[in-house]
Amino acid sequence: MKLRVDLDKPYDIEINAGSINCLNRYLKENYKNSKILLVSDDLVFNIHKEKILKELDGFFYKTYILKNGESSKNTENLIEMLEFAAKNEYRRSDLVLAFGGGVVGDITGLFSNLYLRGLDFIAIPTTFLSAIDSSVGGKTAVNLKEGKNLCGTFYQPKKVFIDTDFLKTLSDYTFNDGLAEAIKYAMIRDKSLLKKLMQEKIDKNYENLPLVIKSCLDIKREVVREDEKDLGIRQILNYGHTFGHAIEKKSNFKIGHGHAVALGMLIMVKYFNEDFYNDFLKLLEKYGLYDNIDFNTEEILKLCMVDKKSRKDRITIIAVKEIGSCELIEIGLKDLRKIYENRQDYN
Repeated sequence: MKLRVDLDKPYDIEINAGSINCLNRYLKENYKNSKILLVSDDLVFNIHKEKILKELDGFFYKTYILKNGESSKNTENLIEMLEFAAKNEYRRSDLVLAFGGGVVGDITGLFSNLYLRGLDFIAIPTTFLSAIDSSVGGKTAVNLKEGKNLCGTFYQPKKVFIDTDFLKTLSDYTFNDGLAEAIKYAMIRDKSLLKKLMQEKIDKNYENLPLVIKSCLDIKREVVREDEKDLGIRQILNYGHTFGHAIEKKSNFKIGHGHAVALGMLIMVKYFNEDFYNDFLKLLEKYGLYDNIDFNTEEILKLCMVDKKSRKDRITIIAVKEIGSCELIEIGLKDLRKIYENRQDYN
């Protein structure tokens, strides 16, 4: 199936098992004279090397392989990628492929925007989380020592290939990272999707997984079309992320992004929708997204206040008071502390 992201420079998302098999033809039709830079990580490349390189048959290409994990999303690797491209004489007519999960997609998108002020790039997500979230919408970033995604730009891909066959090789933990984002979409915009997640067991072998991906991306593309640069309504896509990013950072990224966001949502549900708290907790436990954490309040608040949604001593949070709808609320540090301290004891 195909989705269209309608922006000033629109692009298509292909969602199907085996969609990667269309890549070679697409490249020949659109980039026949381009050199290609394939960016991936060591884990993904080792597993899927044969499949991706087959699609580059007939093209001159170089590979740049990052170490798997959030720690690779840093300024040092970004500079090394820029130097690598310059050394190998890549030009503005050339093409970059981001082949991996969110880390690869984020740093590759930023690199593509910065090098020569802009190279085309294609996103080929290999995790459920990147398939339903980070590969679409144009947010690119690397982390700084002070926090997650603090150095970034908005830069849209030329096309996105989502091949659900790649997802079958994921660990349950990594796949469930993406399920947290699916729960996020359901909470803010899609009551029926939440019902599906609660009543059925969604896993990497789920027969209708492409439809779940489509449900999430339908929401994202509509929100991005309305607010591409994240100045207003697009902020609702960060539901659970303010505390989630802080939890992720405080754990030294031992807690995966989706698992941290799930805990961030749990804190928000406890404060704004307490009647749903027990059901939401059961949902997280069903998908292995609940974790026993008790990080220091002041340390978490400090990390929250360097969030991109903060302004001086104020921060915009996303509250779900009724399932399927949400609102943006600007609060101060005092109220943020109250929300965090109201959380259920993790015992």
